[in-house]
Amino acid sequence: MRTPGFTTIDRYIAREVLGPFAMGVGLLTFALVTGKLLKLTEMVVNHGVSLAQVAGLMGYIMPAFLELTFPMAVLLGVLLGFGRMSGDRELIAARACGISLYRLAIPVLAASFAIYIVASWFAFSVRPWANAHLQDEIVRMSRTQSTAGLREKIFNSDFAGIVLYVDHISSSDDSLRGVLISDARDSNQQNTIIARRGIILPDRGLKTITLRLFNGSIFGVQAASNVSHVTSFRVYDLNIEPQEDVGLVSHAPESMTYSELRSDIAAARTAGKPDYIAEAEMAAKYTVPFATLLFGILGMPLGLKPARGGQSERFGVAIAMFFFYYMLMRFGQSLAERGSLNAYAAMSIPDLAFAFLAVRFFHRAATDRSDEGRGPGDLIWDFIERFERRKAAA
Repeated sequence: MRTPGFTTIDRYIAREVLGPFAMGVGLLTFALVTGKLLKLTEMVVNHGVSLAQVAGLMGYIMPAFLELTFPMAVLLGVLLGFGRMSGDRELIAARACGISLYRLAIPVLAASFAIYIVASWFAFSVRPWANAHLQDEIVRMSRTQSTAGLREKIFNSDFAGIVLYVDHISSSDDSLRGVLISDARDSNQQNTIIARRGIILPDRGLKTITLRLFNGSIFGVQAASNVSHVTSFRVYDLNIEPQEDVGLVSHAPESMTYSELRSDIAAARTAGKPDYIAEAEMAAKYTVPFATLLFGILGMPLGLKPARGGQSERFGVAIAMFFFYYMLMRFGQSLAERGSLNAYAAMSIPDLAFAFLAVRFFHRAATDRSDEGRGPGDLIWDFIERFERRKAAA
């Protein structure tokens, strides 16, 4: 299909770049997902969560991963695409015919800009929506499937501030037999509760869990006065807030819509207590997707350089560049969240650094001022060759 305004070489370069980009999105997203597989497997095995529910959770997690993989996949796609064309001397032939690198960059910039729009949409709309629904789903499952998460004759710490031991769980009605609870939610008073029987009653409004205990005693100690007391009961209701932090739920600012985030920031500023975490999240919505354009520009001059290790070396270069960007982003985020620097200035640190590298490298490559005989991986290859020569000499 012909695209209006795009010539044959534009479509050719776009295909060469978008192919590795799509592959990179799949591979990099899968690599990030594997970091959550252990937690998801634990939820299936220990908390009675079905595979269908896990698949739903993965759907809510994916937007946060894609927001990061889009810029990285652009760098990978441009590096591999231009590297392949450079290795086959196609770019040399194009430039010999009078086509400058500036002209060859047009389809790359067009594709990068389109991906930048998608990444911005994910940052401003899709990810907050997914995070909010992920949080709701995690809390709903923790409140309605709490009994499935308990294990007999094991000290369960799935509830914040509470350790729960159950001697036996009835398979017929899910009632608990031989219950021992250590309640340390109040630092001034720690209670130990023993009951013969108990049942878990999830609130239908999904606001809390009630652990109803029968025929037991409460042993309490007040930390300030070191006074202890013992209370017997026939029926005792213990209200529990399920632990929401299971390694998947995001912080509150990441679950807010753009308007909610602006209102929260303005209200905190008016109250004289700035919410630096919310301000850092707002700044990240603008700065992180912008890396898509920078990586698109940076990938072209890097792709022109030779790679003795082939495409695998270029893949490693892309990983190293994104790791460097991520480290700068985390550094800027820490400055913004501490209030040490304006949020937009702090979150722009990696973009400014890579903007300098991208413009400098691209201009030198376009004006034939760079050394196209050596690639970024040659430093590693030189180190390996020196090590082998020293080993052979020894």
